[in-house]
Amino acid sequence: MMTRRFATTAIALAFASLTIASAAYAADTACKVNCFEKRWVYFGGDITSVGTRQKLIDVIHRAAVLGYNGIALNTSGHSPYEAMLKPALDPSFISSFNEIVSAAKVNGIELIPVSGGMHIPGYLKPQLIEAIPTTTPFIVKGGQATPDGASLLLAGGGSFESTDALWGIDPTVSYDNSEAHTGSQSIKFAQPVSGGQARLYRAFRNLRKNAAYRMTYSVKAANYDTRFRIMITDDGGMPVYQNASADLGWSSVGGGWATDRNNLPLPSAGWVNYNLDFNTGDSDIIKLYIGSWSASDTRTGNVWIDDIDIKEIGLAHTIRRDPDLGPILPVQVYSKDRTVEYEEGVDYEVKVEKLTLPQTTKIKEGQELYVLWYQSAENMMTKTATPASACYPEYFNIQKQNFNNIRGLLGEANSSKYFIYYDENRVFNWDPTCPTKRESAGDYLAYNFKTYQDALLKEHPGLDLYVWHDMFDPNSNAIDKYWQVHGSLKDSHKGLNTTTTVVNWTDSMPGKQNPVASLTFFSKLSVKQIIAGYYDDSSSQMTEVKAWMDALDTAQQQGVTGVNGFMYTTFKGNDGYGDLEAVTRYLKERPGSRWPQ
Repeated sequence: MMTRRFATTAIALAFASLTIASAAYAADTACKVNCFEKRWVYFGGDITSVGTRQKLIDVIHRAAVLGYNGIALNTSGHSPYEAMLKPALDPSFISSFNEIVSAAKVNGIELIPVSGGMHIPGYLKPQLIEAIPTTTPFIVKGGQATPDGASLLLAGGGSFESTDALWGIDPTVSYDNSEAHTGSQSIKFAQPVSGGQARLYRAFRNLRKNAAYRMTYSVKAANYDTRFRIMITDDGGMPVYQNASADLGWSSVGGGWATDRNNLPLPSAGWVNYNLDFNTGDSDIIKLYIGSWSASDTRTGNVWIDDIDIKEIGLAHTIRRDPDLGPILPVQVYSKDRTVEYEEGVDYEVKVEKLTLPQTTKIKEGQELYVLWYQSAENMMTKTATPASACYPEYFNIQKQNFNNIRGLLGEANSSKYFIYYDENRVFNWDPTCPTKRESAGDYLAYNFKTYQDALLKEHPGLDLYVWHDMFDPNSNAIDKYWQVHGSLKDSHKGLNTTTTVVNWTDSMPGKQNPVASLTFFSKLSVKQIIAGYYDDSSSQMTEVKAWMDALDTAQQQGVTGVNGFMYTTFKGNDGYGDLEAVTRYLKERPGSRWPQ
């Protein structure tokens, strides 16, 4: 008995010593800098959908068990937060949101609303959408003036009746005399099933900058299930037109937009006629690409294109602004040599894609005119990438109201954080009505975001703000030439408050971007950062997350501090959360773990 008691005591003492040693080791190895105090999961989806709502509630439960403390919630889809700006809000949104709030509260998870993108004021007031200054030659015929309609494709260059060396084609693209919309021949795209591309492409040179064009085309499809799209770039490859949510564009119909996007037609539909509008912006050379950039192994199919034409247009989707918002954008009409400016209401009236001439006009039949107007950038990019103009106070009023509506949903006690969705904003800084001249797009964005942050903080002191990194990062999108943004985006970071946290999604995969440079840039600004990791890397090696953590280790060795969070980030919707446990396990078990033990 005594022996057993002695042995038990010895074991207890040994265990106590081991425990003390382990505690000392833990204290020794515990994270001291760049620790993940904020552990979030990004979730985007239409929460009025039963399946999406149940997926989110499941993610909330799983996240809580794993040690996450926040869900960055973007209620996208048909019922986003900004739908509350309009009176006819779907009642199911409120009840759905309340269910999610309840689940989060029970699990000790904070909901961080993600909203407030640059496009949102245009959602409420479309006349605020960014507009590109455009010049168009008009000609007077029959008492009205219309664009002269010069085509970029002369002598049937888009009907493909014969081989045209100006068109380039990939190996799986060919001239085909078995199908045609008109004539005897078209271009056929055979779906690549084992790699490669299937594209038709052509350059157009010596164009006027700020010119508006409409591309018309006919398309037929048969069992083609790879993404098929139209993209227009400048000479350096930077897109001036690419609508990722409507790969084949959005047709203009009667001065408005078609009710649905341009899709590949069903095999039974035969040939379908579409159009899309674009603007050359700052470019005098454009390159048109049509087709597929990636392969699919699921099906073999074909697409045919025929009768492509590209003609100059004018006064199409004209933006003038509402007078109650501030200065309107003019439509100015000059003689061809620009020595005479005509007067609106006396010499001309502005209509859809034309000018009508009243009896008081000084403009003559057959006269050529030079017309300056502003073309809406809507549908040249995705809607979330097409901002409203921040040159009007109403822009900031709407953004504040949007936040206040969200705050009302969450309840004041549960809305201490706000994640502003400024990200990949692809066309802005064209508006001439800004009260203060902006020397560059970087100055404009800095003014925009600084004013936005300060307006929110004035009404809600202590509000914790977050924003994606890319539009403020010279290692990402804050560069000299970015899509249809007018002017250099450099120095946009000057609009960041040091109290606003940057959520950094730099592509850390090998051969991609440089996350060390990005982390260092914001650290030197004394701006805190959260790493947005994973990005649908389902490899068993955790390649993307490992690369991010390696980059953070390297950056820390070079003096980077202020990285205080990690956000599991997926854009696969409901299918993107299968690796949540594996990613978290890797972060916890990695040597020198930054995850609290």
